[in-house]
Amino acid sequence: TYAGEEISVDALAERIDTVERNVEDETYHIWTKKLPVSQLGDVKLVIAEKETDEDEENPVKYLATNKIDAPTEHVIRSYGMRWRIETFFEDSKQDLGLGDCEMQTDEGASRHWHLLMAAYSLVRLDPDSRALGTVRSKASSLRANLEHSLKEAVYNLLSWVRDNDDRGVDDLMKEIDHLFVHSTADANVQS
Repeated sequence: TYAGEEISVDALAERIDTVERNVEDETYHIWTKKLPVSQLGDVKLVIAEKETDEDEENPVKYLATNKIDAPTEHVIRSYGMRWRIETFFEDSKQDLGLGDCEMQTDEGASRHWHLLMAAYSLVRLDPDSRALGTVRSKASSLRANLEHSLKEAVYNLLSWVRDNDDRGVDDLMKEIDHLFVHSTADANVQS
């Protein structure tokens, strides 16, 4: 409902005056207003048209959020991250095991979630990144990245064990256990 009349958002876009704003080095013509939307209640409606040099297929975005007090720039930036967020969850469910994850405790779920995000972040690093060496050099998909990362992790672990041959297996396992299992508890104690 706008000005006492129920109209479509397309029709509304034709009636409004916009304000020019810059969001992350892009220029937008923006209109925003808190409006009641049937079955949703009050929402912040944002109509944003991005200035482009090319013929972009749909430079006008119609965004609605229940975060009525959020700055308009935040709403637009959040929308800009939508595709990355969707692909993160799709990859996490299909290739990293989130879809099959069943946890009995909050601590277990938190640990699984943090390890999953770390694994995802590592395999998504740029191929030129020195942090992972050659892990992604020939990988073309997330699954391939994971396979390469696992192979390199196993190789690095075996090399580490070989280089520490003067230590007993129990001592090595205790150190590995401390690195992965207790690091979450240590971080919680410090914060």
